[in-house]
Amino acid sequence: MSEFLSPAEIAERLNLNRTTVYALIRRGELPSSKVGKQVRVAQADLDAYIGSKKVGSLPAGAEARQESRPEPPADVNRTSFRRDARDTIIVAGQDPCLELLFAKAASARRRGSPTLLRSYLGSYNGLVAMYTGRTTASAANMWDAETDTYNTPYIKRLLPGVPVGVLRLVGRQQGLFVRAGNPKNIAQWSDLTNPDVTVVTRERGSGTRILLDQKLRQLGIEPSAIAGYEREETSHLAVVGAVAKGAADVGFGCESASRTAVGVDFVPLQLEWYDFVFRLSDAQRPMMRVMLDYAGSDAFREDIAAIGAYDVSQTGKYVEM
Repeated sequence: MSEFLSPAEIAERLNLNRTTVYALIRRGELPSSKVGKQVRVAQADLDAYIGSKKVGSLPAGAEARQESRPEPPADVNRTSFRRDARDTIIVAGQDPCLELLFAKAASARRRGSPTLLRSYLGSYNGLVAMYTGRTTASAANMWDAETDTYNTPYIKRLLPGVPVGVLRLVGRQQGLFVRAGNPKNIAQWSDLTNPDVTVVTRERGSGTRILLDQKLRQLGIEPSAIAGYEREETSHLAVVGAVAKGAADVGFGCESASRTAVGVDFVPLQLEWYDFVFRLSDAQRPMMRVMLDYAGSDAFREDIAAIGAYDVSQTGKYVEM
């Protein structure tokens, strides 16, 4: 079964102080999950972080775990990892519900089974990586302003001719991270242009950034009118951390991330749908089958409900394209 470590255990193993470990988690360099009020890091994520810091070449497929800044959509083909379809399953995405899927798959993994790896690419870049054969599956949470729908228009455009399955995982509230008490009274997209408000955004290619940019365009707001718009972070935790320490007045992300920081409130703006996209040709691979079966089960819905901050009304909904 996948081992989860506390920051204290990681500090002891790596001969670091706890402050350094918490800083790595806060910046999003070391992925973590919340279990109640406790922070835990999967052993696989710790191994990937250590591997990304080694000098020299990495084992085949290990590049997928490096927490480097994802490239903008136009340059995504330069992302430095590769996929070996015979012995590796690589899934792109960031959310605690994916940690549940990975833990379930890891617990069922047998000797000789394919390696299960994570890529922290955003939704857009994750689908492009699927198309080019560099990932096996990807989470997606991209709103299309023209149709007011999630994910389907992007899947059709970015995976042309590729038969895929789309399994709905959860609904998440997207909104604003603000300082406790919301002293700047930031309540809607248009408030971002207030002269005394500074922002921190997610990177281009993430579903959160796609939502923000389309909302600004609908309102006729130029990004140049927003102080701090050019500052990007590559995870929800890094964004909420910037707001918590006062580096920005407002950030963007999902509600669950707001619960990881002290001194941050959440302003919900839009319900989004978070889907798991995979090639149909990979659907019967044993560990993929474990994840899919679990994601469509009552047990998964119960586990998600226990975390909180999610809508499970459409969890398990499935379509093929």
